[in-house]
Amino acid sequence: MRINGKFLYQSLSQVARDPETGLYSSDDGSDWQPGCECQIDNVVPAKHFIGTDGQEYTYNYNVFIPKHFSGVGDLAIGVLIKVIGENGIEDEFEIKSLDLLNRKYIELWG
Repeated sequence: MRINGKFLYQSLSQVARDPETGLYSSDDGSDWQPGCECQIDNVVPAKHFIGTDGQEYTYNYNVFIPKHFSGVGDLAIGVLIKVIGENGIEDEFEIKSLDLLNRKYIELWG
């Protein structure tokens, strides 16, 4: 795994989605929780996959997080993530899928 950025996250209890605008806001005014250094892979054009429920999903980011990350219990589908690349570029997305079973790293898609 090559480290090329870091990530921040907001737990589901902190984030609320405005149904009219589709924008996310923090319920209690709290800020981003610190994540750790990670590998960020930006996929252009976006990748598509079909889940076990038959739903088609689209994602632009694969993020590989070291297994030693202590906040793994806060990561879940729907959590808002902010990735910051080594070149300073920032982007935000919602976790669409999460793999906690890999022995080497935690992988999330968004």
